[in-house]
Amino acid sequence: MRGLMRKSVLAALAGCAFVGSAHSQQPVTSFPVQLVDGEKKTDADWKLLSADEVTKPWNICVLFPHLKDSYWVAADYGVAAEIRRTGTAMTLYEAGGYTNLSTQLSQMDNCIAQKFDGIILGAISADGVGPLVKRATDAGIPVIDFVNGVKEPSVSGHALVSFYDLAYKTGKYIVEQSDGKPTVVGFFPGPQGAGWSDDAVRGFSDAIKESKVEIAVTRRGDTGLNVQLDMINNALQTYDKLNWLVGVDIAAQAAAVAVRNANLGGKVSVAAFDIIPPVYDDIAAGAAKASPTDFTVLQGRLAVDMVLRLLQGQKLQAKRAGPKPQMVTAETVKSVSKTDMFAPAGYKVEFSIEATKK
Repeated sequence: MRGLMRKSVLAALAGCAFVGSAHSQQPVTSFPVQLVDGEKKTDADWKLLSADEVTKPWNICVLFPHLKDSYWVAADYGVAAEIRRTGTAMTLYEAGGYTNLSTQLSQMDNCIAQKFDGIILGAISADGVGPLVKRATDAGIPVIDFVNGVKEPSVSGHALVSFYDLAYKTGKYIVEQSDGKPTVVGFFPGPQGAGWSDDAVRGFSDAIKESKVEIAVTRRGDTGLNVQLDMINNALQTYDKLNWLVGVDIAAQAAAVAVRNANLGGKVSVAAFDIIPPVYDDIAAGAAKASPTDFTVLQGRLAVDMVLRLLQGQKLQAKRAGPKPQMVTAETVKSVSKTDMFAPAGYKVEFSIEATKK
């Protein structure tokens, strides 16, 4: 099964020359975060455990919804880099896409049965994974909700940046750019039912309330590039008054292509509510306007640190924390650390790392 999984992922990443390994980045020991308690957000510094503070070769199961795009490749890089730095072990399973909840549930069930020490979970469905999260924590296996959101109260920790907040930032940016003029948006926030996507819908909608920015069309679907490109092309053909195309990272990447192909540059602008290298490059080149970054690599490091702290018997600084987001625009694009956001050029996805700690 692992061999088939590896083959399917590498096929999905065809055309991307990922070579190299996670230990190539300079060591990271701390970074700015927001600690979240309900509606309260507190700025803080998160100090990672040193390798010497990790006393056992803990074995971590990592579950991702897919590895179809560079966002989750960056997530793998962050997780793998921290696993290597601490001398611990991991096995990564990816479900192949947001339509494959049953696959992820089977993978998680196997991780519980195999008695992994901890689980880092990029959930396909915030609700759908709940019973297995409860089963794992009841069995003494800490589960860290990573990136996407999990609603089950027994989850051990949340290493993520709110997609409500990210999409809210993008919405407020577009309101500012509209300068009080009527502005029409096509919105492509990702798959219905995925917690992060539903949060983004609420955040963007709240941001544009009481403004002259309106959403003319919302299309939901899997985050595959071709899926998003088809929906965006259809929207451009159907709605001829669109001023902005806004969406999840891969949708923004597709939108820049669609705008260029339709010769709509200067008429239709593009923005994302999270960032991947193609969106970063489009902002730098002027093909997209803006995106907040959630510092995906740092989120991966944070998730590993959280699960290791719990396994070491420590309390978390906060049950929910994430890197402090920052807006990336043409003015700021050169000043934001790429190594905290993206896997390095030439990185090869790592599915399995053996512990070096004895």
